[in-house]
Amino acid sequence: MRCIMRLVILVTLALRPETGMGGRAQRKQRLAEESLRPYLGRVSPEDLCDVMTCHSPIGSWCQVVTDGSGTLVPKCVCPQTCPRRGAPVCSALGKTYASECLLRKESCRKRRRTGIVHTGPCVVPREVCTDIELGQFPYRLLDWFLLLSRMGGSHASAPPPQSCLSHAQRTALAQRWFAQLDRNGDGKLSRRDLRKLRYKQMPLERCARRFLRSCDSDRNRKVTLQEWTGCLVDRSERWFQDFMSVKMGSHKLCPVSIPRL
Repeated sequence: MRCIMRLVILVTLALRPETGMGGRAQRKQRLAEESLRPYLGRVSPEDLCDVMTCHSPIGSWCQVVTDGSGTLVPKCVCPQTCPRRGAPVCSALGKTYASECLLRKESCRKRRRTGIVHTGPCVVPREVCTDIELGQFPYRLLDWFLLLSRMGGSHASAPPPQSCLSHAQRTALAQRWFAQLDRNGDGKLSRRDLRKLRYKQMPLERCARRFLRSCDSDRNRKVTLQEWTGCLVDRSERWFQDFMSVKMGSHKLCPVSIPRL
């Protein structure tokens, strides 16, 4: 019965037209709250929260609150305080929060909608980067950079894969991302700079820290541009040749001319 009632609510929300004045997000929010009002007392406010989409304030989430008449109602709010205990969650931006409440609190403060990828921390600390994975990591990291660089771009034809780029193109890609990761512009990368890479979607992210340490040839906990490009470009080419028994950019793989990125 509860499932049927929730389905009815969802259908009603989907078919009801938009009305009202004010900003678009505020109108959508008022419409969502008004659409649920007939179900108050018949459906638990917690279940009503499950079917309400929060449009305003930006980043808010649905919580059960008490209105002026003392009735428990679903309401989209920005958390002001959060309980000390909660289940950790991984955000779509790759950051781990101690609870969903803390994620919503920051989302409201920054005025952005942040989805949850899964419950639990983004990076499992017990995962170990093996020697084989470390050898493959530079190639996959360059692939990740290439994907991020092309997101939102328009291409008349399918862009070439990394294996068909020239050595100069791969070097330019590595240098461009070095500049983006070097937050303070000192020409060196630290572990803190590489935190930008620790996203759930990035392949073999558990190898990031070990990879950075291996690039730090003078053991000063900083990686220069020369160390960075040597680690990324030279190692990726070496790994690819050992794995495929052919050099990257070979005419056997890429018989046509490669357009500029």
